[in-house]
Amino acid sequence: MTWSLLGALVVVTVLSAAAWWLGRQDERPEPARDAADPTLPLAPFGYRMAQVDDVVLRLRRRIAERDDEIARLRASDDQDRPARTLAPPPPMAVQVVADAEEPPPRPRPATGPALVAGRPPPWRRAELAVPLAHLLVALYVLQDLVTAVRTGHLSQGVQDQQAFEWYLGASAHNVLTLSNPLLSDLQNFPDGVNLMANAAVVGLGLPLTPLTVLAGPQVTFVVVELLGLSLTATAWYWLLRRRLPVHPAAAFAASLLAGFGPGMVSHANGHPNFVVQALVPVILDRLLRLVAGRRPVRDGVVLGLLVAWQVLVGEEVLLLAAVGFAVGGAVLLAHRGTCRRLRPRPAARGLGTGVLVALAVVAFPLWWQFFGPQSYTSLWHPPAGNDLAALWGRATRTVGADPWASAALSMNRTEENAFFGVPLWLAAGLVTVVLWRVVLVRALAAVVLVSCWLSLGEELTLHGTPLGIPGPGVLLEQVPVVENVLPTRFALVALPAFAALLALGVEAVRRAVDAWLGDEGPGVLVCVLAGAVALAPLVPTPLVVDPRDPVPAFFADGTWQEHVDDGAVLAAPPPNVADTRALEWQAEARWGFPVVAGYFVGPDGTPERGGRYGAAPTALSQWMLEIARDDVPATATEEQRRQFRADLRDGRVDAVVLPEGRPAEAALLASLTSAFGPPEAVGGVYVWDAQEVTGGAG
Repeated sequence: MTWSLLGALVVVTVLSAAAWWLGRQDERPEPARDAADPTLPLAPFGYRMAQVDDVVLRLRRRIAERDDEIARLRASDDQDRPARTLAPPPPMAVQVVADAEEPPPRPRPATGPALVAGRPPPWRRAELAVPLAHLLVALYVLQDLVTAVRTGHLSQGVQDQQAFEWYLGASAHNVLTLSNPLLSDLQNFPDGVNLMANAAVVGLGLPLTPLTVLAGPQVTFVVVELLGLSLTATAWYWLLRRRLPVHPAAAFAASLLAGFGPGMVSHANGHPNFVVQALVPVILDRLLRLVAGRRPVRDGVVLGLLVAWQVLVGEEVLLLAAVGFAVGGAVLLAHRGTCRRLRPRPAARGLGTGVLVALAVVAFPLWWQFFGPQSYTSLWHPPAGNDLAALWGRATRTVGADPWASAALSMNRTEENAFFGVPLWLAAGLVTVVLWRVVLVRALAAVVLVSCWLSLGEELTLHGTPLGIPGPGVLLEQVPVVENVLPTRFALVALPAFAALLALGVEAVRRAVDAWLGDEGPGVLVCVLAGAVALAPLVPTPLVVDPRDPVPAFFADGTWQEHVDDGAVLAAPPPNVADTRALEWQAEARWGFPVVAGYFVGPDGTPERGGRYGAAPTALSQWMLEIARDDVPATATEEQRRQFRADLRDGRVDAVVLPEGRPAEAALLASLTSAFGPPEAVGGVYVWDAQEVTGGAG
């Protein structure tokens, strides 16, 4: 522990020094003022905001009128000059626009000077097609799932899709029954599941209840995946266009990377809580508005509501975003120009308002998550840091990639969070070198490097070979809450930073080409080609979809109601991480019965309240799982029968159900018959009446 604290102190010191160095600007001595200089010294004086806004409004009108006059003069002068005499534009001056919500009054200045001056170019009507383009890309990635909504599933996510469909169904069931939205006993009956302690996307499941009830959780899942990918890309496009002086083509290329990069496509295999990141760019934009300090209370309220919603959609995404904001913000704040534009008191008031609003919404859900029923303190994961080769490798679901080589560098197909490719690293490095004097570029480069470093885990590895070099995971595992984050996921923070660097670099190429050719326009084509070269190794392929197991007629036609009263159904074997077919039975039966055990995270039953996947095993559930694994029948002893009957009573089980056609069917049928007697075969399943087995005490 001591060494970890000392190491953390060293890391914080180094990062602080690096942030100061990256953010510092050249300090040049001011020229000495002549004593005879008639310029009057400035003195601070207070004005009401209404007066300031009126003066700013008049100044904007005058600037617009002067710019129009200059543009007309330049146009008339250019007619008398020979062709190809267009002066090259001044160096690229990129700045984060402090408040771009209210555009300058019309008439607007010419687009060229406005772009060079560092303001985003005017929006164009054609940009209304950008969200549609993003939706088409999402449809391409999910095409095989869209055409098999009820009959297929994303098999490379194992059973994660079914788990999230259950979360969506549980939220809908809670709304219909006016139950606690933070707890559900549809799994792990009778104890239930703490939804806040799981990635239950309550912030999506509750508002989408009508869709889930009318069309089913399978449809809701596909809609969430489609809109999650497309709206995340669109939100990043909106932020880049709103805050950076880049051409729409550059912003569009960057949005494709931010919304459909390898990490996003990988999580689309079954993690909608990571796919839906559309709120992150909006939160960042609201933070930048708070820096301006013009309407701190209003902006703080909006920020607090956005943060609260993101907590209910996906806390881990918010935590990762906060890391990126902190690293980039440290570099920006170390720049003296940024500090001069910062208004500390209004910004602090706005942030305080945002914190209060967010806590008002999520304080109780967070308490429920960490201290409520079925909560836990921490969850152990195997080593899950990124292999160094994964940082520049190619993901499984990219065109032309070797899936076996990619799989060897990641823990599974839903956690390929890096895989940025060599061309993107080269492009980002070139942009950083060429535009080094731009503080925003330095901040973005710092975000990329720090987030990739954090993703390396406890020990650095290269192509699976440990290098014996400690990684940052040694420090992170001592930090509460952060210790539960898989280190590999920190690489997701680098994706939008890479995207912003790509947008700035492509824009610089466009300007350079236009200046060299003496004409505005050809640079756009080169801009598109440059973005295509950097993104070509990252073009995704459609996700793999395999058929679902059919739901037995026993559940589809309502026969289950003849066998279940107010108790639960125990599937043989019970649902777990690798087998969630019982959760699909529930959805088909409109959540009319609970199930024993399940696929969730809950307490492990120890005094330390550690977390575990699934329910604590009982003698009966463990016995069935071993039979299903080995496909070898076992005859229950009298002692086992007594224990099994006790397990049925404790779980308040009404029916034990074995579906026909499942793996190890014969072994399970023979074993359960030895324990409970012959079953009833009905509707594609074998059913044992638990009340008869337990003498009516089930």
